[in-house]
Amino acid sequence: MIKENALKYLGHTGQQITDEMESLLDECIREVKQVSQPKAVSRRFELFGALPQIKELGLSLPGDQIREAFLQCSHCLFIGATLGVTLERKVKYYEKSNMTKAAVMDAVGSAYLEAYCDEYEEGLGYPNRSYRLCPGYGDIPLSLNREIARVLDVGKTLGVTLTPDHLMIPQKSMLGLIGIGTPERKKQCGQCVMREDCVFRKRGQRCY
Repeated sequence: MIKENALKYLGHTGQQITDEMESLLDECIREVKQVSQPKAVSRRFELFGALPQIKELGLSLPGDQIREAFLQCSHCLFIGATLGVTLERKVKYYEKSNMTKAAVMDAVGSAYLEAYCDEYEEGLGYPNRSYRLCPGYGDIPLSLNREIARVLDVGKTLGVTLTPDHLMIPQKSMLGLIGIGTPERKKQCGQCVMREDCVFRKRGQRCY
């Protein structure tokens, strides 16, 4: 699955890949796993109302996408994860000597982070949960990263910092929300607010 998702991030649409590319992908997957230092953290909060709200934080969660995904949910998880700074340094190293490998490493890193987050979520033991929603996608404002980072104290727990524009350092990091109490664990293109502009959909693919 890591290789399949990495190819998707590279813009692959099903065409035959060369033996050379296959070998490079395998090499990058091994290297990403070796240098990554994955960590994750989460906190659970009770939800109130249709907006929905987290009274404990005095926070209304913004966006139609969150409201629809959390419609049946009683609680939500704030979740954060990172692959660490070592991987980012390795990608930057290859950017100076081998841009092709740097691009593949970057795509593999994204796919590995996604797989790690999925595994972490499974280990939390919530069978009825929504898919992961992340600030910056759909109509969820990127600024929500700031609140999630504060609540999870990601500087101490994950070694992640935020830029003034709410982006994460290291880049292979994730902040998101998961609804608890709904069986709707799969994303659906027809319900996505990005369906008209989605790059993956235009290529005949899905982001999930």
